[in-house]
Amino acid sequence: MPSYDAQRRTPRRHHRVTMKGTERFDADGVKLEPSDVQTREQRDADDDQRILGELPPHWAVFNERGR
Repeated sequence: MPSYDAQRRTPRRHHRVTMKGTERFDADGVKLEPSDVQTREQRDADDDQRILGELPPHWAVFNERGR
């Protein structure tokens, strides 16, 4: 880098400063995920299991004696 010269007639060019980002995430669509290779039926079955797991316990109890 040249030293400072007070008699310089042309302005110095600006040099862009770049820094490495601090983000730590994977962008969508960059890597293949397990859900990308599942069939429609497998996704539906996984959704059903997830929904049943989120329901309160008494929703899964069916009383057949009351009929």
